[in-house]
Amino acid sequence: MFPDELLEFYNKNKDCKNTDHVTFNDAYNDQQCAYYGFNFNFDTEVFLGECKSIDHLFGAHRSGETLSGYKHENWQSLTLHGLDMHKTMHCDAYGYDSIEGYHWTELCDLVPNIAEFCKSLPYTFFDRVRIMKVGPGGYIMPHSDGKQRMFGPLNIAVNNPEGCEFVFEECGIVPFKPGKGFVVDVSKRHIVINNSNEPRYHIIALGGLNANEL
Repeated sequence: MFPDELLEFYNKNKDCKNTDHVTFNDAYNDQQCAYYGFNFNFDTEVFLGECKSIDHLFGAHRSGETLSGYKHENWQSLTLHGLDMHKTMHCDAYGYDSIEGYHWTELCDLVPNIAEFCKSLPYTFFDRVRIMKVGPGGYIMPHSDGKQRMFGPLNIAVNNPEGCEFVFEECGIVPFKPGKGFVVDVSKRHIVINNSNEPRYHIIALGGLNANEL
């Protein structure tokens, strides 16, 4: 069901531990720290209902990537803030050299509670803000999103089915649960594996986050 390399990565790293820190600034300054968590006060059932209501609109994300002979499986996305609700990659993938054209997309009208929440987050500016879906049996192959430390994306769980795990190399499983978010360092190799019968929906926000206001 799952590629051997994915399972090998999972089994090798699932019991590793992240470095715990009391403050975000301490986590940010620790090069070995892979994630730092925040609790959010939103109605997870309302958010989940909005995600399910747009299920038919999700499109494949990074479907052209092949890692160790395998593509990511059943990884999908929609954009709340960016070029277009169906343009989920960085602007340079579409021939743009800046994010000046980013805006809140028509998707916001379809998920008003999620949109209001995202707009209220303490960002000095927004880059991309997306709803990410990993379907039942889906997975994201081991990969890194950059060579330099990238402790910035805010990944917030709308739901997180039992059997669905986000795992960092040498830092273990990120303890997601509905309403829990983490700033993550995506320069560290990581995977997602959804060994459940339910889709997993997360919100990922990029931009100028003032984490001390969360």
